[in-house]
This record gives sequence, C-alpha cells and structure tokens, in this order.
Amino acid sequence: MRNYDEPILRSQRIDPAAPFPILHQAVRIALYDEYAAHAFYAGVVEAFGPRPPFANILRSEERHIAALSNLCQRFGIPRPLNPFPQETSVAPSWLVNCERAVAGEIANIRLYDYLLGQVGEPEARRVFLNLQAASRERHLPAFRQAVADAMAQERYHAARGIPPEAAYVRHGPFSDFMERALAHAGPLGIFSPLLRHSHPAMLAGLVAGGAGIYLLKNRPGRNRKED
Repeated sequence: MRNYDEPILRSQRIDPAAPFPILHQAVRIALYDEYAAHAFYAGVVEAFGPRPPFANILRSEERHIAALSNLCQRFGIPRPLNPFPQETSVAPSWLVNCERAVAGEIANIRLYDYLLGQVGEPEARRVFLNLQAASRERHLPAFRQAVADAMAQERYHAARGIPPEAAYVRHGPFSDFMERALAHAGPLGIFSPLLRHSHPAMLAGLVAGGAGIYLLKNRPGRNRKED
C-alpha cells in the first residue's frame, strides 16, 4: 500500500499545489527520510553485527523517529507508512556502507536546511534544528571516522594479500584491537618489516605471551624471595 502523498515524500520537495498544509508535508517528508536511514542502519547491524557507529546511531534514529512522531500527534498529521524495511539493501562491503552512511547524513542535513526554509512553526523548527544538529555534529563525524578506519584496515590487509571482504573477520577483542592499532601505525623502526608482514592474531599472541612472561618474572612473591 502506497502513501497518499508518495511523490512528495520520494521527491523530498514540498508541493504548494498539494491539498496538504506546508507543515503537514514537511513533517511527513522528514519522518519518511528518518525511516529510510533507520532501515539502512538496521540492515547493516543485521549483516555485520552491533558494531559502532551503526549500532549506536541506529538507537539515535529511533529517537529521531519518536520526536517527529510526536510532532505528528501534536499537529494531527498522519504518520506515513514505512516501506523501507522491505526495500532497503546493504552492500557486502563495510567500507561501502560507511561511505553510503556519510552521503546519507550529508543529504539529511541539507534536507533539514530546505525544510527549515519552508516552515515557520516554532515547535517544528526546534525539532528540525535538533535533529539536524545531531546529524551534523555526531552522526556525520562518526561515519567519516568509520570510513577512514575502514580504508586503513583494508589497506593493511591488502598488503598481506587479503581481499577487502575478508578484512573484517573477527579474531577476538585483543587481536582486533592490535589489528586496528597496526592499521593506523606509522614507521616502527627496525621492527617495521616484521610487523608489516605479521598477522594481527599472531602479533596479539606475541604481545600476550610477553606480558605473561613479564608478570611471571615480576610477581610479588618471586621478588620478595629473590630479595
């Protein structure tokens, strides 16, 4: 079943000739766009697991939808039907999804710029400005950082002959931490060639083993005995 104002919602442009008030159209356009973002982020979380930034921004999108739904209730605006869970797909590449999220947040910020130029109602403007600020100040920087991290991780794996689709295999919390650290590391002196060609899980094992030996040698009881 389609929305009665589907062309307006899809175009994201207010139609002055439509038999609906400007505020009515603007709130429904905003809510429809937040539906789309929520469906995409939920799809990425389902495909890749509850990884940041998608998992936490998904919860933020739920709050955006709630804020706009409250506007609908306040002004007697019917909420649009949400077709996006059925028609949204995600890419097999984490990097591509992060890039798509960056583009989506930029488009969302511009959409609110447009809607704020059309709407004069103070309460609606306050909600639009709050949602736009969240996208601009939190969501967009988080996704841009995710793109940078993903590109670094894929370069790190490409140097070892590992294809991009295998660059995000989980090795465990400590190994994953080591992998992220090495992906962003600069020159590492005489150890650089070894580290550049070592698997992160192996490096994690070396570090953990070294830490274990250190703790064994320096445990309190041993030190007291040798003193």
